[in-house]
Amino acid sequence: MSPKLLALLGSALLSGTALAEGAATVSFLTGSARRTHAGQTSALAMGGSVAAGDEVATGTASRLELTLADRSVVRLGPSSKLTLREAELSSDGAKKFSAKLLLGKLWAKVASTLGGESHFDVETDNAVAGVRGTTFRVDAHHDRSVLVRVYAGAVAVAAANRLPMMAHASTRQEVAGPTEVDKHTYEKLVARMMQVHVSAAGELGEPESFTAESEAKDRWVAWNEQRDDGAGGR
Repeated sequence: MSPKLLALLGSALLSGTALAEGAATVSFLTGSARRTHAGQTSALAMGGSVAAGDEVATGTASRLELTLADRSVVRLGPSSKLTLREAELSSDGAKKFSAKLLLGKLWAKVASTLGGESHFDVETDNAVAGVRGTTFRVDAHHDRSVLVRVYAGAVAVAAANRLPMMAHASTRQEVAGPTEVDKHTYEKLVARMMQVHVSAAGELGEPESFTAESEAKDRWVAWNEQRDDGAGGR
């Protein structure tokens, strides 16, 4: 695995076996957000769409919610940047979602898998979080370190540096051949109310618990929980 780590609008429901032009719909926006598509940057607005290959960025003091065809939701916090790589829902109910969080905060509430072979992956420079129906957050910091917290379900978090580094071509030094690596050394299963840190160097820490009390003053968490519960949130 390489080092890669979107509330319906009114009553509208996205449909189709694979979304072409609009892979995700803007279902909530406060502040400003922009979309870069095919090299052209434009402002996002309620009801706007984001397609695979687009880069999405939020302004300061802004929050953006994107909804997928299967009602899975991804939200971005202020000053966040994400590249949507894949977002499809096939006729057999399988979803395929992949995005890279370049910077900032992401919250995902993933709808239960309906069938088929599904994946939902959020990547950063130093980690990848893969889920099968859950609620979690990913924070990608300026120093490249990453925090993954799980609120429901489970997330498999893998570090990006699990494979041996290759010597630079100009050094001409001999390096050891490939060796089998224990999966547990580079991937951790993070369960409900657990978190894991990935260092700026890409080192995967051990999962540890966190409490609801520790989240009580976090406005980002409170807003997302209100949205998830259908209570709105501004």
